[in-house]
Amino acid sequence: MMIRKIRSRLGSSAPTYPNSPRQRWRKGGVLGLSLVAVTVGLIPLNPAPAEARKNAYDRCAAELLDSQLPAETVALACSAALRPEELSECVAEIDSRTDILAEDALTRCQQVRRPLELATCVVDISDDSTEGEAPLILDFCRRSLLPTQFSRCVVGLQNQIDLVTSQAMSVCIDTRDRVDSPLPNFIPGREPPAPTRPSPNLPST
Repeated sequence: MMIRKIRSRLGSSAPTYPNSPRQRWRKGGVLGLSLVAVTVGLIPLNPAPAEARKNAYDRCAAELLDSQLPAETVALACSAALRPEELSECVAEIDSRTDILAEDALTRCQQVRRPLELATCVVDISDDSTEGEAPLILDFCRRSLLPTQFSRCVVGLQNQIDLVTSQAMSVCIDTRDRVDSPLPNFIPGREPPAPTRPSPNLPST
């Protein structure tokens, strides 16, 4: 019994060295387990394939198919688009928030350089219009060079002035999309006649 007590006392009073191999192993093990736990918590258990997330053509085809467009039409539209995800988003936005058919929306979204702005233009103007004006709204937004500003013009005028949608669009399409007007101090008129050079004095015969 005495020997066991002495051994236990010697073991409990033995000095510890912070930089000993045992202490370094314990610290490293705890740190390693912490890093593993944090890493596992940040990584989802079932991550989606990276290629599927980055493939814009995949998203384009999925959104157009959701709009009940034929598979052949979807394949041709997405493969020919420069930015397929913008094309499908344009169609999906117009199809879900207006009375315009997905086929008509696809045709117009393919004809413009800014399909997302086209969708914004059509949706904003359609919110305060009647059902029969949808095709006209789509055509005006397609013709506009600045669809977002055009829709702001139409909506702003209708908020303050008693104008139907077709009247407001006719006014805004004329003012927003025309070439910059001449300078204020420029007065159009006839060009002044060119100065005539005096005839040389010919010697008399």
